[in-house]
Amino acid sequence: MLAITDQNTAIDEIGRDIIALDKAIEQHSQWQAECSKKLICGQQLPKQFLRSDTHKYCGFDRWYFGDLSHFISMQDEYLLLEKLHKETHACIGQAISKSDNSAFIQSEDYDKFIASETKFALAVVNLRDALFGQLYSFDYLTGVYNRQAFYSTLEKEFARIERSSGYSSIVMVDLDFFKQVNDNYGHKAGDNVLTFFANYLKMNLRPYDSVGRYGGEEFLLCLPDSAVKEAELIMERLRKNLAIHPIKIKDPEKQDIEINITASFGISSMSKGHPPSQAIEEADMAMYEAKSGNRNQVRIYSI
Repeated sequence: MLAITDQNTAIDEIGRDIIALDKAIEQHSQWQAECSKKLICGQQLPKQFLRSDTHKYCGFDRWYFGDLSHFISMQDEYLLLEKLHKETHACIGQAISKSDNSAFIQSEDYDKFIASETKFALAVVNLRDALFGQLYSFDYLTGVYNRQAFYSTLEKEFARIERSSGYSSIVMVDLDFFKQVNDNYGHKAGDNVLTFFANYLKMNLRPYDSVGRYGGEEFLLCLPDSAVKEAELIMERLRKNLAIHPIKIKDPEKQDIEINITASFGISSMSKGHPPSQAIEEADMAMYEAKSGNRNQVRIYSI
């Protein structure tokens, strides 16, 4: 039996990233507030505030070099933040050092600090905006790419293919008799099946393969550098394993029951001069051939 589990989706992961980033910003702000208090009120600060590597003692630095998801590390702003964070700490460290030595803090010292802090804050805002932008790239229910974001992924893959004269396989997948699940067990059960199937696809494909929800119970897959025959073998394995293992859901009376689900797969190729729109149309045609051929099949598009 294949169990429906509460797996972490991309949306969950990005949500945690945003919360962790907000906490890191708060810790940085608290650090800077303590430094400002020293400058204004002449209060004593711990020695780590005067170290040349003072940024390492700030909570933001611990977040930056902590266990981050690829959604953060892939953003341009992430790489920029390390440099800007060091700069803003260095600027305020210089001001504190002058204050401790009873030296007058020049206006240009203050202006330098404000400029560095402004750049840092802007980079943080841009990173946060980028993460929120990522949120809108995923289907809220299943956690895979939504249709618009998946099209963008395909366009990037096609640009790579155009440069390299490579190829990728495009797969259209449709759950068989899905309406019966909704009709017999309710839409909550149907949502659970869709979420399970999306996770099933992600868990059984390569890390660099892409999964998107095309609409309803239809999903699109992109398998970079995979010929259609290779994709056929992969889809056959997925199809067979799905068909022979029931999944557990709750019926309208909240009782656990087991049901079998199957899917129909249509495969086409995206290659140089053969754009995503055409490959999707051909994969869709192949999938409908599988549906017409009694479902629970894998078909390759052929002219």
